[in-house]
Amino acid sequence: MNRKKWKKEDQKYLIKNYMKKDNAELAEYFGVSSNSVACQLKKLGLSRKQKWDQKKDQYLRDYYIYYTNKELAQQLKTTPLSVSDRLIKLGLRRTFKWTPEKEKFLLDNYLQKTDKEMADILLTTQDSVSKKLRKMKLKRPSNAKIS
Repeated sequence: MNRKKWKKEDQKYLIKNYMKKDNAELAEYFGVSSNSVACQLKKLGLSRKQKWDQKKDQYLRDYYIYYTNKELAQQLKTTPLSVSDRLIKLGLRRTFKWTPEKEKFLLDNYLQKTDKEMADILLTTQDSVSKKLRKMKLKRPSNAKIS
């Protein structure tokens, strides 16, 4: 395999995007391995390690229930893995208990509302609602029109 010659514009792209994309995404963009991206980041002195301050910790405490790690990472200009590690360090876990009332809400509304809308009402994630719908074997017809 030939080594990539990193051009100035490649380096500029890395500098602009290394906090928004992980090494696998950058590697795909450049057509190189993740390790090659990691080496180039190190050569440029770029690190995703970020100091967590009280303001960012408070933001996590206030919003971790409402947003995914990916969404939080975008807001805090870091990676989802960094957010996940910090949530663990802060002792913050997303625990959502599916009660019979919440299941009934899904049953009553899955044909009229999107997963995102139901998640917002139930104060959980869209992914949690989607998984629960699959578990309950609730599937929308292909011709269902949801607002």
